Amino acid sequence: MPEADREATIRDRLGIPPHAERVLVFCESSHWDTNWLRTSEGYFTHRLEPIFARILAALEADARRIYCIESVFFLKLFWERHPEAQPRLRSLIDGRQLRLSASSFTTPDTLLPHPEAILRDFHLGQEWLRANGLSAAPHTAYFPDNFGHSPHLPSLMRAVGVDAVAVTRVDGMYFVAADYRRKSAFPRQGSTAELLQRELRTLDFVWRDDDGAEVLCHWNAFTYFQGDMLAHVGIVRWSGHVAAIPWRTRRHIAGRIDAFVRQLAPLARTPYLLCPIGMDFNDPIADLRGLLDRYNRERAPRTGTWTVLAGFDDYLELLGCRREALPVLELDPNPYWMGFYASRPELKQRPTRIARTLVLAENLSAAEPPVAAVEASLRQAWSRLVLINHHDAITGTSPDRVSETEQRAWLDEAETGANVALSLAASRLGGSPAVPATPAAPPRWSRADGVVHVETSHYRLAFSEARGGCLISLVVDGAEQLAGLGLDLVAFADEGGLWRLGHEYLGGRFHEVDRLSRRPAAVEVVELDGCLEVRIAGRLRGQPFRRVVTCHPDFLEILVAGTAGRRCTVTCRCDVTPVPSLVSLRGGPCTVHLGFEAPTAVSFGPPQALEWIVSRNAPKERAFRFLPVLAHPVGGGVGAAHSHRAALLITRGPSLPDEARRRIHLAWYPPEQRQLRQFADALVSCDDPAVSIAASKRADVGRGVIVRLAGPPRSPRTVRLGLPSREVQAAFLCNAREQDLRRLEVQDGRALVPVASRLTSVRLVLGETDRVEPAA
Repeated sequence: MPEADREATIRDRLGIPPHAERVLVFCESSHWDTNWLRTSEGYFTHRLEPIFARILAALEADARRIYCIESVFFLKLFWERHPEAQPRLRSLIDGRQLRLSASSFTTPDTLLPHPEAILRDFHLGQEWLRANGLSAAPHTAYFPDNFGHSPHLPSLMRAVGVDAVAVTRVDGMYFVAADYRRKSAFPRQGSTAELLQRELRTLDFVWRDDDGAEVLCHWNAFTYFQGDMLAHVGIVRWSGHVAAIPWRTRRHIAGRIDAFVRQLAPLARTPYLLCPIGMDFNDPIADLRGLLDRYNRERAPRTGTWTVLAGFDDYLELLGCRREALPVLELDPNPYWMGFYASRPELKQRPTRIARTLVLAENLSAAEPPVAAVEASLRQAWSRLVLINHHDAITGTSPDRVSETEQRAWLDEAETGANVALSLAASRLGGSPAVPATPAAPPRWSRADGVVHVETSHYRLAFSEARGGCLISLVVDGAEQLAGLGLDLVAFADEGGLWRLGHEYLGGRFHEVDRLSRRPAAVEVVELDGCLEVRIAGRLRGQPFRRVVTCHPDFLEILVAGTAGRRCTVTCRCDVTPVPSLVSLRGGPCTVHLGFEAPTAVSFGPPQALEWIVSRNAPKERAFRFLPVLAHPVGGGVGAAHSHRAALLITRGPSLPDEARRRIHLAWYPPEQRQLRQFADALVSCDDPAVSIAASKRADVGRGVIVRLAGPPRSPRTVRLGLPSREVQAAFLCNAREQDLRRLEVQDGRALVPVASRLTSVRLVLGETDRVEPAA
């Protein structure tokens, strides 16, 4: 259908007259944090039950009213605890009055979780809807309150079958009560907000990432609760608290609507403007559609603005009809804030480790006959783990009473389930599988004049006891890679808190106060099988810290463990010579590659220092030493011991060899899982070494095994995919929600899979008998 005809059909469905030149679309929702200031139980009891009662009543009283729910978690809770309401909910969802803005269980952070955990968030939410006979299958996603977004968000969304998103927080934007700078100081220079708001003057655009994936995107520049005070006069409506009085006069409503148009119209490239209603845990606005209808009758002929109450999907669908009018942008809308990258590191490290264990257990069991105990443990573990994706959970921005009770309990349950599933899956192998070892010459070492020298065929290191055990030389292929010291620990006085580092807002402070290199330290060397451990202990601002540098033949594994003092952030710093490009630092003939076991904050800045946070104890943001930052009401996470693992590899040329990448990835697994990981890697075969198996699992929808492939960006290819011991009878390209897209060709028991994106999912339907390999 031509776009003009499709647009006319959508307008007709929404009741927008053909003559309306400008349309202000109100989307009513309410932001329901899984657990932030309260546990999920606290939120459900105190807010969600009364909100659901009011939503149901409002929708049933007006068959044209629409209300949006941004994620599945609380819908699932209400559905299960109120079976008497299920027919009403089913009718409203199937009738599209009650809309799901996304199929995910949470509104997930997309920067910190393991990628597979993000994909499962959308898949498991969709599975719950399907299992309960609900027809919703959203092709949209809503991220109203995330503190930044992955630059690979388009690829992640394409992988789960989502083609349109709406976001709020991007770098450089103004957000109420988040800073003591004047509003006129925003958007910040050089930011995404400045690009959209001042240069391009648009809130709508096509977001394209480095792999070429695209997603239609709307930015809520004026917050995700821009329209919440439409029918009130006062300060705010928030979480059931109303610091305002209802005010529903013609003049007031018209004034509010006209003010929204004045904000939005200068930033619109289409006739459509979006005004979100969605402050945290708010009740629906009484007779909202009646207020808009009154405006349309009385004011629209004069203002030229038609108002409509619709879903986010309706707005994005209208926008898609005018896609050609929108700019196509490659964005990295970060950093919005940086402190949360390292706040409560347990909440980032444990989910990553659990996800690896779950993926490994699935790899081992995917093609085997199902075992009820394994499948139950996997389901239980994933259902708990995806909840930690939430943008107030994995970020570490909930108060201690929530983080240390409910969130930790969810992690404990997920970890237990993952370990049980892996143990049961491994036990079916008949003992630990034998994996041929790759022999490698161990590093050599010596000590002279307080300097420990380590040498392999790939690099030479020198650790100085006089300089706190830091590296004073790192030579690769005859070229020195350090411009100063390497692996120094640096302490910063930090006035920030769970969300932000102290220098990120007016009145905060973040400045260096100590370095381990200022004091001597003993360096101990321990010889292990195929590698060396260089162990260094020291004190930083009176606190003990330990560094363990494991020297593998071709890379360094770096463990830092310690407890930062109060209002202190500690980084590991390398003064390097190359020029930066993401986490690969290129300069001259060599490239420095830096990888991490779990997320953290990384920087590269003058004078050419590569630095990452290893410990942080900044409990609560404060400005000018005593003023609170009102947008950050929570503190906590004080005094915990932290450990952080990184890997450093220097190569000749820009690329990281596939074998080195595999060795580093293997190093993140516990020693007892490494043989299993190597064994599992051989269970699915792909004839292209540049394409790796990100996951393989038993299909939840239909027959077969789901295999997720990770391919290099902007490098389309076709690969032959199969199982060495089983014949592929049929294959289907699908998405991560296991929705089939098209059938694939199968040749000689293997599927021919087009890999045209960063993440490709395929369903393999396997034969019941072993496949016999053709004779050579």
